Amino acid sequence: MGLLVHLRGCLALLLMAGLVAGGDGAAPSAGYSEEEIKGAMLYNFTRFVDWPAGALGGEGAPVVIGVLGADSFIPELATVLRGKAIYGHPVAVRHIERIAGARNCAVLFVGAAGPKEIVRVLQSTAGAHVLTIGDSLEFARLGGMIAFIRDGNRIRFEVNLDAAERAGLGMSSKMLHLATVYRAGPARAGN
Repeated sequence: MGLLVHLRGCLALLLMAGLVAGGDGAAPSAGYSEEEIKGAMLYNFTRFVDWPAGALGGEGAPVVIGVLGADSFIPELATVLRGKAIYGHPVAVRHIERIAGARNCAVLFVGAAGPKEIVRVLQSTAGAHVLTIGDSLEFARLGGMIAFIRDGNRIRFEVNLDAAERAGLGMSSKMLHLATVYRAGPARAGN
């Protein structure tokens, strides 16, 4: 049991190392489900985001990772994140039943949703320091910050830098090197 816990704890680090080395996405293998891989990637995203001062709450406050529209993802995500911390804050995974609750999260994962629902969710988080991550191809194109993209048997991700900047969140160049980067407007110098 101890080895299994250790392996799950290392999954996030191994995935990021594998992504850096290979650069061609993560594939469900070695007994890990797609949900476990997405959970590990989600955790790594939080570690490669520059959050504004106070955005994660006071000392000891949990970083709330909300899940909207993907109830089956919650147990896997909670398992992957058990005992993890983000910049010294414990992690709390919460089911978000109503769009209004999205603003109370540091990270919001939006499961499969149609374009109109995605836009409504993203409008509800406008002006807040909420890292939005979606599980649909068009999520980043509609204004979300990170979209998981299924590519054959691999899971890749797209980052919308404009959306992150509007929320006051900075993305590490290490993460951007692995992502497909989307910008709605013309590229800026240095990007």
